[in-house]
Amino acid sequence: MSIGRNCNMNEWRQGPLYVTPPDAYDELGRGVVPPHWQPVLNYFSSDDAASGSPETVRSQMAVRDLDLERPWPLDPIPYVLSANDWRELESGLCQRAKLLDLVLNDLYQDRQLLSAGGLPPALLFGNPRYLLPLCDPQANRQNFLSLIAFDVARDVQGNWQVLADWTECPIGLGLCLENRLLTTQAMPELFSQCEAQRLRDFLQAYAADDQTGNTVILSPGPTDPHYFEHTYLGQYFGFQVVEGADLTVRGNALQLKTLEGLKPVSRVWRYTKSDLCDPLYLEPSSSDGVPGLVNVTRSGFAQVSNALGAGVIENDAFMSFLPGLSDRFLSEALLIPSVDTWWCGQPGPAQEAQNRHESLSFTDAFHRPKMMATNNAAFVARSPIPDDLDYRVVARTPQSLSHAPYLDEAENLNGGATTLRLFAAYFQGEYHLMPGGIARVSTPGGEVAKDVWVPESATKPLPQSAPVDLGFRRSDRDLPSRTADDLFWLGRYLERADGVTRALRCLFTRLGEERSDDLVSTNVVALLKEMDLTGSSSKDIRTSLQETNTGYEQLLQRIFHLANQVRERLSPDAWRIFLGLRQNRTNITHGANTVQYLDRQLERISALNGQIEENMTRGYGWRLLTLGRRMERCQWAIQVTTPLISQPSDPAHLSLLLELCDSTITYRARYQAIPRLDHVLHLLLLDDSNPRSITYQIEQLKALMADMPLDQASDQRSESQRILLSALHELMLADPEKLADVVSKAGNRTQLRRVLNRLETTMTSLSQQITDTYFSHTAGSGRSR
Repeated sequence: MSIGRNCNMNEWRQGPLYVTPPDAYDELGRGVVPPHWQPVLNYFSSDDAASGSPETVRSQMAVRDLDLERPWPLDPIPYVLSANDWRELESGLCQRAKLLDLVLNDLYQDRQLLSAGGLPPALLFGNPRYLLPLCDPQANRQNFLSLIAFDVARDVQGNWQVLADWTECPIGLGLCLENRLLTTQAMPELFSQCEAQRLRDFLQAYAADDQTGNTVILSPGPTDPHYFEHTYLGQYFGFQVVEGADLTVRGNALQLKTLEGLKPVSRVWRYTKSDLCDPLYLEPSSSDGVPGLVNVTRSGFAQVSNALGAGVIENDAFMSFLPGLSDRFLSEALLIPSVDTWWCGQPGPAQEAQNRHESLSFTDAFHRPKMMATNNAAFVARSPIPDDLDYRVVARTPQSLSHAPYLDEAENLNGGATTLRLFAAYFQGEYHLMPGGIARVSTPGGEVAKDVWVPESATKPLPQSAPVDLGFRRSDRDLPSRTADDLFWLGRYLERADGVTRALRCLFTRLGEERSDDLVSTNVVALLKEMDLTGSSSKDIRTSLQETNTGYEQLLQRIFHLANQVRERLSPDAWRIFLGLRQNRTNITHGANTVQYLDRQLERISALNGQIEENMTRGYGWRLLTLGRRMERCQWAIQVTTPLISQPSDPAHLSLLLELCDSTITYRARYQAIPRLDHVLHLLLLDDSNPRSITYQIEQLKALMADMPLDQASDQRSESQRILLSALHELMLADPEKLADVVSKAGNRTQLRRVLNRLETTMTSLSQQITDTYFSHTAGSGRSR
């Protein structure tokens, strides 16, 4: 039974599609719909198909969704909490966050729990995530846990239980933000009717807390499965997303490598695992960390959130000790209990687990799957008892999770086992629970995600604090050198793709028209082969366009990789174009389909160029991206013009040259004649009004380099300015008629050869100068690309 017009809960209950097991709590009240769910059900059963239709909501979400690596599809139906439920969760989870922070402080500083027998030594020293180099009673740390994630669910009676605490690098905040954006844009009327609390005030208060300097997000990089979240948060908060190689330690101070030198960093949001953050004190083989970061955290010159070593309590074994620890540190019982847990490192719990093994689930005590990998089935199923019950084993009671509604693919209302992921953050001197989160519902086809809505009436107003001026943090002068390197090469590869795509289109257009331009086809094939982009014949080229791991495919993959590296600096519109640029090539075995595909690729590249010119602010990031484009366009013009040194000036070849440089219309408008060599050379080499000419590129490069930071450092001309002035004078003195007519006995155009060779040397020298000046301290910079 689908959600139709005028349907009611009694009809849904009578059908087989929404069935809650008798031993599970039903979020929809088993036929008596709770008041906080009523607006949602009314909305999706409304007669207004334009707004309440599930198909409409799904399509709007799909259009706006930019996440390629979403672990679960987003269900249109939100998960709505009542005011009483939220108050219970807020008080219980904030209490739990405070307790966990106090425990961490003791484990790494006071260590009273070990010395007084409050915790068994095996619980810590058997845990590989207890990092002894971080134990320091003199360390000048603030709170250990800045952000904590909790997985919670209801038991059979509807009472809340904590299934897992996530303290190392809590994942899901970025996904939660994206879910909220998609649901509120697709269903603004429903969000208003539910009077749900927005996330903005909470997140701004968290990001601005104790900010006196520069905040960065430390990420392992694009290879991390949650890199999308890192860039999403970077865009939302305006923080730099950096990798370990972007940071350095100087005199116990953390510094960011930028185009203008080193800039101090006061706070790090960490998404790199603790043991990989400092190869000097922790894992020596790590390439993701910053040597000396441990000393920085000890001295207090920079705050790392969460603190290094916070993952020691992120395991199921620790949960069995929390009730006693709450009595010790808070003198009160846990408001929200953990799921029943027995750590088998002690005789008593091990024996009890042995006696009850038929009804328990046994897992690794210290290794819990990451949040995005676990699913609700892990909390429901039982597992066989292992051969050895020792400190490495934990036993838990499988849970009968509550059921919440979702829409299946046929737009039918269904129900599935549900868990919530909620986030607590420390700011303004205490822990606060974010009024939202992620709900995960089990379905026959896998899990789906839901946005969690909290009534505004249930939330406490956040304390008002004085605004903090963080404007300097967003200065483009703080551009990390690695990001600068990636932007520079992104510009180069984009322009290279433009030229290569034009060359492929020229070839297949002529093949499709069955022209007999053997010289033209030979030149294009030779050009593509020289660039290692295809085979040695037109047949090889067409075949390669349909295959992966070919030159053209690799070029597109490089562009997408670099775009992903700098994703936090790309607008949603630009990102959609990058996604389209690397779309799969299908049905291009025939010439017409091939040309159509290449036409579409050129449209996308042109759209990206328009985004760069019209939407990017004129900071160092834009300058480097444009530098790369101008240099590559200049080199492309040199490369396609070089065959003229030794080949006759055939009109067909000259027409090809104009087409490859996108100057055919300009030539026809200006000369209204069959292409002539001296005219073509003037247009492509010397005309400073033609945005495709080499002279135009040199002038643009000269203006761009004059605005680069280290080129402004001296009153005298920099090396890059001298290189470009030399090339510009070479072109200004060139005579197009002599370039075309001065031919040696061997049949080569000697003056044209000299000019092109010097221009090629100029581009090579300039590229090396930019690398040495701005990227030389970046890991892997200057490598051949």
